[in-house]
Amino acid sequence: MNTTFTTRCVGETLVADRTGNARGVSTLAKLGLAAACALGLAACVTPQERHARDGGQCYEFGFEPGTDAFAQCMMDLHQQRALTQANRDLYWQSHFAEQTRRREAQQDLDKQMSLQRSGDTRFPVCGAASDGGMDRRTMTWFGPNCRAR
Repeated sequence: MNTTFTTRCVGETLVADRTGNARGVSTLAKLGLAAACALGLAACVTPQERHARDGGQCYEFGFEPGTDAFAQCMMDLHQQRALTQANRDLYWQSHFAEQTRRREAQQDLDKQMSLQRSGDTRFPVCGAASDGGMDRRTMTWFGPNCRAR
C-alpha cells in the first residue's frame, strides 16, 4: 500500500488509517492514551498485592513481620510511593500549564500579526479555514498567514 503523507499541522504526527488517508494524532491525544495505559497498568495491581509486595520487600531488607521496624518499613514504602505520585502529578500539572501558556502566547502573536496585516492584500482575509482561531472578545478571525480585514 503506497500512502503519501503530507504535513497538515505543526505538532502532529501523521499516521495511516485503513483507507490509506493520512490523519493527525495530536500530542494531547497521545498523552491521554499514555495516561489511560498507565491507569490500566496501575489497576492491575490490587492494594492487597501491593501490600504483599511491600511486605516481601521489607522482609528482604531483613525486617521480621510483626515488629515495629517492619511496620516502619511498610509505612516508609507507602509514603515513598505517595511522594513519587505527588511529584509525578506536579510534573504533569506544570507540563500542561506550560503547554497552555505557549499556545496562548502563539495565539496572541497570531492575533497581533493578523491585525498588523489589515488592509494588506498580499494576505487572504482570516476565516474559519485559517490555522488560527477566533478572538472571542472581538469576534474576529485570526491566523499566522492571514489578515484581519
